[in-house]
Amino acid sequence: MKKSVALLLWIASGVVLAAMVSAADIAAAIQNSPSASTWLKQNAQAVAQLAINVESGGNTTAFNGSCCYGVLQMNRTNIARYANVTPEQYQQLSLQEQVNAWTQLTSKAMQSTAVTNLLALGTFDGRTVDGNLVLACVQLGIGNCQTMINSGKCSGFADRNGTTICSMADKIAGTNSGGTSGGNTGGSGAGTGAGGSIDTPGRASVSMAEAFAQGSGMEMSVLKRNLQIIGISAVALILAAGLGGMWQMFSMGRMSTADLKLRTIQACILLSIAVAMISWL
Repeated sequence: MKKSVALLLWIASGVVLAAMVSAADIAAAIQNSPSASTWLKQNAQAVAQLAINVESGGNTTAFNGSCCYGVLQMNRTNIARYANVTPEQYQQLSLQEQVNAWTQLTSKAMQSTAVTNLLALGTFDGRTVDGNLVLACVQLGIGNCQTMINSGKCSGFADRNGTTICSMADKIAGTNSGGTSGGNTGGSGAGTGAGGSIDTPGRASVSMAEAFAQGSGMEMSVLKRNLQIIGISAVALILAAGLGGMWQMFSMGRMSTADLKLRTIQACILLSIAVAMISWL
């Protein structure tokens, strides 16, 4: 019996306990966040509805099963960049700490051309550009939002779940009209692109990168860098072997000094070209 109890306690110690917060708690955290822009503070209630109605239901330990964590569903890349912790540690942060990281990311996204263009329109596809629509623009990705704006209609962009920016805005508001909501969206699209670029091409590539990282235990960017290092090292070794052979020929008197210098220069040029090409890939 004691062993069974001990086993249950051991299992329970590894389980992340859900920490539920209310819309009022989230709105207050936005107001208290030092990194929240004036716009975010003015629309704190809309952010709270985004968290409750779309992203996590108010669960600060939420995980969407693929990429994103926390009450406002940040992905691994942005958690590392803005919270400086692992995803598992992020799930254990307080609501205020999670919100502070999210507002850093989103305040930057709010400065993007797509958001500025959307706000300047006043109305879009027959609907008022309100806080819900702007937040949906940011959450589903700035690049995707600009695609929608360019099309002139809500259906100009939809993610793989069929969620449009307008249908997400409706879900934030709790009306859920105007298209398929697609359920939990998987988190902020504001900075989910590689390198943290705000104007990203969309969320599909982000999900792929996140899935690769989870499956392999390595970020795609890290793998790319490692492959580049291996490629450059291989080229350098081949050229070094060739230079070693030429030095032997020179030592044996079978190659002139001028030829050795010329071949060395050619090898250096080839190495430079190889490094440039591998780095560009």
